[in-house]
Amino acid sequence: MTAPHHLASERFREIRLMDGSRVSLDLYGTTSIRSDQASHRYDYSWRRPGLEWHDSLSALLVDLLSTHSPIYAAQCALHMGLVAERLNDVAAGAPPVLKLEHFEDYPDHRPVSTWPFVQAVLSRWVDRGLPGLDSEIGIFLRQPEKWEEKGKGQYFALIANDPERGALTEQELRNVYEALNQAYGEGEITTKEWALASFVMGTGVRPIQMARARKGDVIETEGPEGKELILLITLAKTREAQKVTRWRRKCQTQLAEVMRRYLQTQEMRDVVQNEPLFFATSQLVSQNLTSVFKKLRTHSDRLSGPIPLFPYRFRYTMGTRAIALGASDHQVARLLTHTSVHCVQYYRAAMPSLQDPIREALGGEMSLIAQAFQGRPINSRADATRRNDESAIIYDFAHMMGQELGACGTYAKCHQDAPRACLTCKKFEPFRDAPWEDFRILLVDDMEIEQEDRIKLITKHQIDAVDGIIAERDGVLVSFLQ
Repeated sequence: MTAPHHLASERFREIRLMDGSRVSLDLYGTTSIRSDQASHRYDYSWRRPGLEWHDSLSALLVDLLSTHSPIYAAQCALHMGLVAERLNDVAAGAPPVLKLEHFEDYPDHRPVSTWPFVQAVLSRWVDRGLPGLDSEIGIFLRQPEKWEEKGKGQYFALIANDPERGALTEQELRNVYEALNQAYGEGEITTKEWALASFVMGTGVRPIQMARARKGDVIETEGPEGKELILLITLAKTREAQKVTRWRRKCQTQLAEVMRRYLQTQEMRDVVQNEPLFFATSQLVSQNLTSVFKKLRTHSDRLSGPIPLFPYRFRYTMGTRAIALGASDHQVARLLTHTSVHCVQYYRAAMPSLQDPIREALGGEMSLIAQAFQGRPINSRADATRRNDESAIIYDFAHMMGQELGACGTYAKCHQDAPRACLTCKKFEPFRDAPWEDFRILLVDDMEIEQEDRIKLITKHQIDAVDGIIAERDGVLVSFLQ
């Protein structure tokens, strides 16, 4: 098979974009295309006449402009173009065929985060059977979880399994939510920043979708459990000239509380329904999310350090968790706001031999809302970690006449407000037979009379922890996925 004749011979080609507009693309030079969010650069100056794989690569990249968003097509063109430029610069000249050996040292030349764009183009190349691509690349792509790096004896994990850029584990996810709420409770981030981060963490949507979200896309309705929030999520990849198609999604309970608090701020009360919910451009959304994530004090057990955070990690986590829990391709596609199931193959391909350990690491909950209670319930002092240490017993003198509520599992000298601060501590060991219902009533009363929003949020988190203790005591399986 040979490359299409018109692509091998012409210099310019008119392309119809997804939004219906038409542009003239320079197939041997640079073209700038403006979308509704930014200007994107397409550089084909690496292309050399007479090279079959250059013609095939050019054809694939041009087709992406007609089937994908301009920014995605630009990223694919950028990173594949850099691969071609590097091969053009070798002493012997550009190779006649693109081989697997040309990618074996990819991590030495380009960031790990760029590989998905290269992988996507190579996968299309294999599927279409265009010339210039060695068959070994197709074999490698069918086993995409790893390859051995030259001379290192290590394995380079692709992004879906990368501990620094892939799906988050259960421990990491809980830690991020705890750090976010703590940062807000201590006044380190604003209500808007708190809502912005909670939104991307709870929905897994792209920054571009958040930029297109309007205040009117958050709708309060009456549901089986009372007042509910419905989110209208815009589709990022659509052929419509105006991005008006939205899918309805019920807002998780804790995210709903965050959004209600955000919409009640003076800033948002003055905003009309058709104005941006957060920021008008994806660049501003990403910049502000980066700023918030930098302020969080996080810790990853598997990295033994801070958790690298960026918006797409929560998207990868949502897709991977859904697959691990047995969701169908259509369910996963709907969850990720895709109009087709084509993307799901990449999530499934990322976890063939690793699916069981990943499922174990991610935990049994598909919900992206972390549980407030993280300790270990016990029946009595005899089960406590520090069973012989009287100072480990946690009492409530303020409200419940010195009743015992649990034990402390750490030897650290903690100066927090016991027992309330203990409720969300990983080392707290609550007694199952403690009067938790009575204690919950006291917490609710305190929250209702509290005037400071941040303190009310901390108390709400403590109430959630008590609910988790009660549910565990009663053997109730609590699902936070609404």
